Amino acid sequence: MKFFLHGWCASIDSPKNKEFFQSFCGHGSKILILPFGWEPEEQIFNDYKQNFIKHNPDNNLLFMCASRDISTLIDQIKNNDILFFPWWKPYKYFELINRIPNFKELCKNKTIAGASWWAIMWAKVYYSSNAENLREWNGFLPIKIIVHRWSDKHPWLSREEREILLDQYGEKLPIYKIPEQEYVEFTI
Repeated sequence: MKFFLHGWCASIDSPKNKEFFQSFCGHGSKILILPFGWEPEEQIFNDYKQNFIKHNPDNNLLFMCASRDISTLIDQIKNNDILFFPWWKPYKYFELINRIPNFKELCKNKTIAGASWWAIMWAKVYYSSNAENLREWNGFLPIKIIVHRWSDKHPWLSREEREILLDQYGEKLPIYKIPEQEYVEFTI
């Protein structure tokens, strides 16, 4: 699996975001966009589809909007190269993904890209500014992570205090701090 984790604001026009969208799309890539949590989902699908096309005009990309029907979604995951998760309400995603048996196995030879919440959900541990605490996640990647919301303007804890808490929590793992409009890449 290849992962491209983005800090946030992937839809903003910038050289860094252009690089992000170009980094994981090859000629003829089949991209499944999972816009769960957005209303209307079709609008977010179309917006991101246009974003991919704008940054990859000669790649002849193929797009599909993810279905909420589990058996259809499983087939869609099997038949696409790239799974793209726009940011927003992660519980909407987990309502569906948690019902898929062997989800990790289905993703085995896929490229997975996501921004904000979708970036942190692949990590083992993350710091939550909303809950002002540390949380464990699905652990696909053996990392700890902080994304966009954890700027110097955070009202509860300083950046240094959050990093110390994250570092001291559980096992020693690398900590990734991904600012808005930037991304990191992993292969497992």
